[in-house]
Amino acid sequence: MRETGRKTLRNRRWKGLAAAVLLALALCGWAGCAPAVGAPEAAVTPRPSATEMADDTQIAATRTLPPPSPTLAPPVSPGPTGAVEMCAPLAGYDFEALVGAVSNPFNPPAPGSDDPHHGVDFAIVQSGVAQAGGQVQNVLAGRVALVLDDRFPYGNAALVETPLEGLPDEWAAGYVPAAPAKPSALTCPEVEEQIFTPGDERSLYLLYAHLQEPPGLEAGQQIACGAPVGLVGQSGNAMNPHLHLEARIGPAGARFTGMAHYTNSASPSEMHQYCLWRVSGVFQLVDPLALLKNLP
Repeated sequence: MRETGRKTLRNRRWKGLAAAVLLALALCGWAGCAPAVGAPEAAVTPRPSATEMADDTQIAATRTLPPPSPTLAPPVSPGPTGAVEMCAPLAGYDFEALVGAVSNPFNPPAPGSDDPHHGVDFAIVQSGVAQAGGQVQNVLAGRVALVLDDRFPYGNAALVETPLEGLPDEWAAGYVPAAPAKPSALTCPEVEEQIFTPGDERSLYLLYAHLQEPPGLEAGQQIACGAPVGLVGQSGNAMNPHLHLEARIGPAGARFTGMAHYTNSASPSEMHQYCLWRVSGVFQLVDPLALLKNLP
């Protein structure tokens, strides 16, 4: 009896287990089977459509690029290669206004002569009277080659060097070719001093003279286009307030320590450097208006 009861109980258990398995299999076929407890869960992802695959490819390609930084501004496009800025020597004047302000034009001398006029004079005239105090500004970025503190004939003056390399060729259109220097009537002492190193490099030099006060500049200092040089005055050999602008091409790297003449106070060194600049033929004249016609 007991053995028969045990068999009957085991049969019932097997039938119940079999029924549970069949029910589970039926449910798997309808809704999908869940992973077994303790087994790693497998990702179940529907197969993407062709459009979704294309979108995913684009996203993947995009993610290979470094993301843009939101703190950086877009880069500024540089100007034309070799572009050089030019500024008027009188603040607020364009080229036509400068032409109208010429009080003494460029009149290049014969070789070796100190007359008649090596530069061009600009006067600010109001009611027929030349006015002092107008702002003088630097024409081309460069380096200061000389600062004069009331030395005759230039008075208060500044000389600025700009290397020719990088300047447009037409900016030296008024260049006066070098000619053999003739003996000058000037007293030109022979002084053993070297203000430049001989070489092939050439520079354009601009001299701003007769300023009201000594320029607040130093030799060797970098100066930008449009930077203030001084105020229109009548220092030195000037009867009325005006700006004397003188331009020459000469050896690069010249640094003058002084420049003076026609006065008993001029030292041999000052006279030597004045002669070197004015009559030696080492520094050849450029018509300042031919240069300034390139103003924007």
